[in-house]
This record gives sequence, structure tokens and C-alpha cells, in this order.
Amino acid sequence: MHLEIKESSTNMKLRVLNIIVSLFITACTISSCLDSDVVEYEYSSNASITAFSITDSIITYYPAVVNGKDTTLSTAVVGSKYPFVINQHEGLIYNSDSLPVGTDVSKVVIGITADTQGIYIVAETDSLWEEKDSLDFKNPIQFKVLAENGSFGRTYTAKINVHQQEPDSLSWSKMASNFDKNIGKQKAVYANKNIYVFAEEESQVVMTCTPDGKDWSAPTPIDIPAKADYSSVMVWGDLFYILAENDLYTSSNGLNWEKVESTQKISRLIANIHTDNNHKILGIDSENYYIESENGMTWSRHEAMPSEFPTSQYSFVSYPLDTNDKLSKIILIGNNDIETDTTTVVWTQLNTENNWTELDIENKFFACPRLENSSLIHYNNHIYMFGGAGQHKGKIEAFEQFYVSKDDGISWEAITEKVMFPEEFRSLYEQANGNYSCVVDDQHFIWVMWSQTGEVWRGRINKLGFEKQ
Repeated sequence: MHLEIKESSTNMKLRVLNIIVSLFITACTISSCLDSDVVEYEYSSNASITAFSITDSIITYYPAVVNGKDTTLSTAVVGSKYPFVINQHEGLIYNSDSLPVGTDVSKVVIGITADTQGIYIVAETDSLWEEKDSLDFKNPIQFKVLAENGSFGRTYTAKINVHQQEPDSLSWSKMASNFDKNIGKQKAVYANKNIYVFAEEESQVVMTCTPDGKDWSAPTPIDIPAKADYSSVMVWGDLFYILAENDLYTSSNGLNWEKVESTQKISRLIANIHTDNNHKILGIDSENYYIESENGMTWSRHEAMPSEFPTSQYSFVSYPLDTNDKLSKIILIGNNDIETDTTTVVWTQLNTENNWTELDIENKFFACPRLENSSLIHYNNHIYMFGGAGQHKGKIEAFEQFYVSKDDGISWEAITEKVMFPEEFRSLYEQANGNYSCVVDDQHFIWVMWSQTGEVWRGRINKLGFEKQ
């Protein structure tokens, strides 16, 4: 009996110990389960502006002349047409395409998208930006974004760019230069980032050049033993070319010339093409046949030139086609011997053709006018023609206006606004006895050099000088 009682006591102790262990394990398990139910939230530190826009139209008032009277007109600038760039690295927000000249940005409603909703306008006392706020952007405005964790991100500087010049207007300036006043008949070309002017001086041709239109070299006779024709000079590729007594000469600097070894006699150089895909120089031989060459030495002879083809004062442009840059087009004008003509016949050729086509438009109202000492330039994706006095739909004064063709020389129209000449050009033309030259450089400036006066002018359509931000 005693033994039974003792054994029972031992078992009881074991059971109690088991219960304690079980309770301990249960407590640990419960504690573990409770710990897993506790969620710790980590608030985002992202705080950036991801989109920016002008949400409303901006009504702008501007002065104008209507029916000869000064008045004020209004126009609506649709803000959504001007997308904004966000430079996250520098914290800048701006429209790369500026709003039109005169746009009033003193009351602009904008839209902003950010990582969070807390967008503040930075000032002496920061204020919360509201979506319907009308803001004054005459000066840049700073914004910052409040992140979910309570910290602010970078500060953004937002500005609305407005053109300070009319983009489509041609602005001119007179250059302070030492261009030689004794220059007479002349022709200008552009090469190697320099303007070169070749001029006739007594029985020789002289050359003067400049990198900036201000500092011109002294007119220096070119090194050619024969009598050279200043009007034939052209740049083809990296070299200058000129005719002297029916022979072709070439130069790398415009002063020192070498005769091109060829048996071909050339009476006139008329045009050239130099693109990545096409390279040839065009002329007329001593028997009035059209000739062309890809190296200046070996020439191909084609059909006789039409009797109506210009005989002097050639002005041409060549350019790749927009639809196929492997094809190039030449547009050419010049003087013929038909004095009764009141229009200029425009001639054209594709690089794949071996003949010239006359663009004689049936409706003379849209024909190219006949002007003295006319010039042709390919500019702003169009062809422009201008020059001295002429006759077309009435009398035309020298340098009265530009004429433009937007269809590769077929039809022409006078420009009556924005793209105009300075009034001084009319008197300069008279003072120069009609002698001037012009060239377009790689910065889209049109340069005009006037004989007898030493004046040099340059102009550019404003938008061609705008830099993309």
C-alpha cells in the first residue's frame, strides 16, 4: 500500500511538470501568433512631379491695324498644344516649343501630376497648390511635393517660355564691316564657314573673304594665268571651281588655282549637285550642248540646249527631295535675250535626267517675275527669288519684296508681310549700280554684300535661330 501511494505521487509530479511545459509551449505559441498579427507600415518617401501641363486656353490681347485703324484684337492660345519637359535631374519644368509672341502668362491654370497629392508653391510662406489656381508665370514658379512619410522632395522650377520675336518674321541687321567699297560686279559663295566674294576688277578677278561678315581680307588677285569669269565661280564639294577662257580651274582656298586636266571646253558653268547620294557639276560646251561630270575631268555630252535657255546671270539651287533623299532637284533661273518677257522662265532637272525642263506656267499670274540681277535661294524649305526692278502685274521696284515658290518653282507669289527687306535696300541697290551678291550660311543667315558702299547686311527668319531647350 505504501508503495502504491509513492508511485502515485511520482506520477502526479510528472503530470504537473507536463502541464507546466505544455503551458509554456502554449504561451510561446500564442505569443508567436500575436506577434505575426502586428503590421508595421512604412510610408513612401517618393516625392516627385511626373506631369505638367497648361489646362486652359490663354486669351491674349494684342495691338493691330484693321482697315487703317489701330485696334486691339484677341486670340486664344490652346495650352494643351505646348507639351512640357520635366528634367528630374535638375528639377526644371519648361515648354520646349515657346508660346506665341505676346501671350499673356499672368493668369495660367495648370495641371500637375505627382507621386502624392501634397504639392506646394514655394514662397516666403509656402502654400498648398490647388487645381483651379490661376498663377502668374511672368517669372518662374517653384513647386515641391510632400511625400507620405512627411518629407519634402526636390524643389522644381517651372517656367513658361514665350517667344520674344515673331517666329516667322525675317529680322535684318547692318553689320559693322570693312568690306571694300571699290568692289564692283561680284559673286558670293559660302565654304569652310567663310563668306567668299569674287569680283571683277579691271582685267582680273579678286577675292575677299570673312568668317564673320565684319573683318574682310584685302581684295587679292586670284592666281590664274588666263582671264577668269568671276560670275562662273561655284563651290562643289570641298573645292572652288571657276572658268577661264573655256577651261576649268579648281582651288581649295579661292586664291591658288590649278587647271583641271581635261580636253573638254566649257563655255558656261550653270549648276551643281553635292549631297551624300549625288555629286555632279553641270555646264554647256562651246557648241551649246549640255554637259555634265562627276569629277570635273571626264564629261558626258547630251542634247543641245534649247534656244530659250538663259544665257547669263545664272542663279540656281539644288536640294534632295523630301519624299526621296536619293533624288536631287535643280531649280535654275537666269537672263535670256527676249527683252519683251515680263516673266522669268524657271528651268529644272532631276539628277537622274539628262535634259532640262522648262517650267512655263500657263497662268502667268502665278509666274516668276522677271527682275534685274535676280537671285535664287533655297531657304526655310522653300525657294525664294528677289532682285532689282522688274515688270510683272505692274512695275516692281528693286528689292521691293520676296517671291516664294512652295511647289519646286512651278508657281510664285509675292510675300507681303513678315519676310521683307529693309527699306534701305532700294537705295543701296541704286548706289551699287545694281551690283550685289548674296549667300546663305550654315546658321541660316542670309548675307547681302553691296558694291560701292561697303555695306554688309544679314537677316534670318527668327524661328531658324531658336534653340530647342
